[in-house]
Amino acid sequence: MLASKMRWDVQTPDKEKVEQLAGRLGITPLAASLLVMRGYDTADKASSFLYGKDAVFHDPYLLKDMEKAVRRIKQAILDQEKIMIYGDYDADGVTSTTVLLQMLKKCSAQADFYIPDRFKEGYGPNEAAFRGIKESGYSLIITVDTGIAAVHEAEVAKELGVDLIITDHHEPGPVLPDAYAIIHPKQPGCGYPFKELAGVGVAFKLAHALNGELPEDLLDLCAIGTIADLVPLHDENRQIAKRGMEQFRKTKRPGLKALTKIAGAEIHSADEETIGFQIAPRLNAVGRIEQ
Repeated sequence: MLASKMRWDVQTPDKEKVEQLAGRLGITPLAASLLVMRGYDTADKASSFLYGKDAVFHDPYLLKDMEKAVRRIKQAILDQEKIMIYGDYDADGVTSTTVLLQMLKKCSAQADFYIPDRFKEGYGPNEAAFRGIKESGYSLIITVDTGIAAVHEAEVAKELGVDLIITDHHEPGPVLPDAYAIIHPKQPGCGYPFKELAGVGVAFKLAHALNGELPEDLLDLCAIGTIADLVPLHDENRQIAKRGMEQFRKTKRPGLKALTKIAGAEIHSADEETIGFQIAPRLNAVGRIEQ
């Protein structure tokens, strides 16, 4: 029998903190132990995590390049330029695309969307698509849930005279694209306090900045992308998921209602499992079907 090279490192939470937390919040010692182990070792911290007490969304302008991006988009709207949203074919990418498209339409922008074919174009921006977008009269491209690795495509955009704004959440590489603006919480020099947003979360921050106030009506879409992309559900992601599910259960979107019905779920009682195991897989499936 081979000896395992791995050893369990079993940590023991502070018993006094566990007892205090269990007593103050009226929860079981097991739940209190898990909270303490995860750093929620005071009643205030734990209460905020569990119930969303006093939780707020961070200022979107704390994201590097946000002001620059918003200024460019508003100028494009004023000048009636055509704006293309370049998205992705998974649940996070589709909801990211929808969030930004709805906000741009609300701002009276001439906007449309482009989602690449997984089998013919692969993942992310590609040169042929950018050239086709330019030929169709678009002068501004905004990526959502993709683009942070599009170094070559950013050069193509510059060559074509198209401004490129990248919004993404995937790990940045050693070289960033030379884009007009990059909105990414993990990029060097970005002081945004929360780094774990999903692609739809980053798109939502741009929508928030464009709107001037929190666009509550988009949170149902944000919850889908956030839960589907398996990002850590704490801080802002927890608020997006929690408040987004509240919106989802009373949504008026015909598409979400129909999708939930087809999935065999009840929209008024939907929860994170409904999203993770019934809604998101169906959205993901669309991008995996070859035409």
